[in-house]
Parts: sequence; C-alpha cells; structure tokens
Amino acid sequence: MTASAQRESTRRIGFNIESPLAIELRRIMIRLNRELDLDRKRCLLVTSSERGEGKSLFALNFALILASHMQKRILLVDGDLRRPVQHTAFGVDYAPGLGEFLAGAERPTVHATTVPNLDFLAAGHCDEDPSRLLSPGRVRAAFDALKNVYDIIVLDSPPVVPVSDPLQYIDVVDGALFMVMAGRTPREVVQRGVGVLRSVGANILGVVANNLGEVLPYYYDRKYYGYASGRPRG
Repeated sequence: MTASAQRESTRRIGFNIESPLAIELRRIMIRLNRELDLDRKRCLLVTSSERGEGKSLFALNFALILASHMQKRILLVDGDLRRPVQHTAFGVDYAPGLGEFLAGAERPTVHATTVPNLDFLAAGHCDEDPSRLLSPGRVRAAFDALKNVYDIIVLDSPPVVPVSDPLQYIDVVDGALFMVMAGRTPREVVQRGVGVLRSVGANILGVVANNLGEVLPYYYDRKYYGYASGRPRG
C-alpha cells in the first residue's frame, strides 16, 4: 500500500497519521519499543484510575500508529465488557466479540479494519457477570489463542478503581500503560489506581498524561499526550 493510501485509510476513521497528535504517539511508540522490544510478540494493557481519562481514545489511536508504522499484525481488543465503546469507531456491533470467545466460542469474531495490519475484537455480550466470565483460565486460553495470530495486542481495559476486571488481564499482558487526565484527576485517585495495579504485581510501563495542552498552555498550544516511562512513584 502506498503512503497516500495508508493516510486515507486512517482518515476514514477520523485519524490523521501526519497530525501533531500522531507525532506525540510515535514518540511514545519509539520510547516503548526501547523499553519493551516490540519486535517480540507483545500484549499491552491500557487503563486508568477512573472513567473519562481518555484511555479508550488513546488505545485506539495508539493501535492505529502501531499498525501504520510497524510491519506487524496488530489487534485492538475492547476488554471493557461492562461499557464497551471501541466498536463505535469502526461502525460494527459490540457483539459478538471477546465475551463470546471467553464463554467458549470456537473462534473469536475479529473484524478486519480499513487500516492495513489492524484488526479489531469488540467486547461482545456477557450472559454472566463479567467478573466471573473473566476467570484466569478463560482469559489465559483466549489470549494465548490471540497471541498465536497477532504480533501486538492493544487491550483497552476498564478503569482499575471502579471495578476489579482489569486485574484479571494482568497475567496475560506484558505491561500496562496508565492514563491520567492532567489537571483533573485528583492525586489521591491516581495513587489509588497505581496502588491497585501494584498490588497484583502489574508491570507499569509508564504514565500517559492526557490533556497536557490545557495544563501547560505553552506545550505547542495543543492538547498533546505526555509520557513518563518507568514505574510511577506512589
């Protein structure tokens, strides 16, 4: 695919890979690659302390950047079985998806997207409580199967403070990116979220600060992401 065709495919879902935002996401990708070696098969969890911190939009945009710049098979998974949103970006139904695969479907219902190298697995429907559906054995079996097909999996999970669901994914991911809405999320809420992840031994790869443009107006006068690698201090 030509570069112009690649740009057009991402624009169809509202993302410009040449935008200033894309530049910031590429910087995160490059730094993360140095820390985690994305040439190996990897599964990355994106989460936050609470809702409204931009984790789902970041997960979507980051998956698009990975697919646009790496010759890898990328899968974006909506792991929020309670309040899924990723399916709206691709114009598909939220079910069937991960929920049905966890419940015993023979194959996951994966959607090909208009972006080369990028597929999408919606959250799906749950016939039982998500906290029960996300049992360790089911999660392990499902993601082992997905890792056999895809090189990099970006998992958009629920926030860690309201529900325990994200903790069920920790054993199948290589690390977590922790979103913070700069200037809005109270410090104690961030500390609580980090503490929850640490309590289960999560590999916190770094913190992504959203909305920096409003907190630091001189920061290119735009709302960019900022990224701090390493485990955040409590």
